[in-house]
Amino acid sequence: MQAFSVIKPYSYAKDHPDRPVVLYIVLSVSLLLLTLEISGVYISWLTLFAAITGALSFCFSAVHLLGWPQLFFHGNLRQPILEEEIRLASCLNEVLRGAGCRKKFRLRIIEVEAYDVVACNTDIIAISRSLLDRLTDEELKGVLAHELGHLLSRDTTVCRAFATASLIPELIRVHNKWKIRLMRSFGLLSIVIALLLWTFRPMWLLSLLAAVFSLLIFYVMHRLFRWLMLLVSRLTEYRQDAFAHQLGHGAGLMKALKKMADYGRERVNIYFILKKGMKPVIYNRIRKLETLEGMRD
Repeated sequence: MQAFSVIKPYSYAKDHPDRPVVLYIVLSVSLLLLTLEISGVYISWLTLFAAITGALSFCFSAVHLLGWPQLFFHGNLRQPILEEEIRLASCLNEVLRGAGCRKKFRLRIIEVEAYDVVACNTDIIAISRSLLDRLTDEELKGVLAHELGHLLSRDTTVCRAFATASLIPELIRVHNKWKIRLMRSFGLLSIVIALLLWTFRPMWLLSLLAAVFSLLIFYVMHRLFRWLMLLVSRLTEYRQDAFAHQLGHGAGLMKALKKMADYGRERVNIYFILKKGMKPVIYNRIRKLETLEGMRD
């Protein structure tokens, strides 16, 4: 390997985890403009191109624009004290040398009781104090290599882009019983408004129907893409585990995952994982690493 040639977590020519997000943004903007077009507002091809380009640019730059405010208001991170910093920096520097990466990263401590380690924004790796105290240096290098893979692969950028693009539908999500009441009220109100418009201003009826139809399509589309992004998120965990193995830290990561599994409360129900899980079953990740490490066929 040539000096400082970065080892990629996976071949970007074969895997494009940002494609679903790009498609979601393009379809959302196009659906909105199509509704306006049906309602009588003239939308040129230049307007369509500018709107899609602007939405893509904003969503994929949200990790820079919204990342720090999000951590400031809702994050539970702190800078490590000297003892923690020396240990973390030493382990991370060894991982970076193995990856041939010269980029600087920030190390943070998560003040939670759970065993957790995450990649944030484009340059932050954060680990909970409880997990840091339990891991050996070998295991710590494994989890740091995994999170480094997320940052080098721009996984955090893609996740933030989707979260930004789906901000409005996520804000209006309500409890199931209230959702049913809201849908009934919305349906009844739509019928009343449609009758009034048909009676007094028939030309407005098409605009109303277009808006209602667009909302229904957008709701179904959002649910579909949300499930698809959960699938992408789970597959990404396996990719970054393989990246840690590629750097020579697969065994350490496997031992760390076993300790994290010992913490308990792991969901293993397949239906729950398929429907809501952002991460695969941790024991399946361990099995994959056992295969990569040559421990099983």
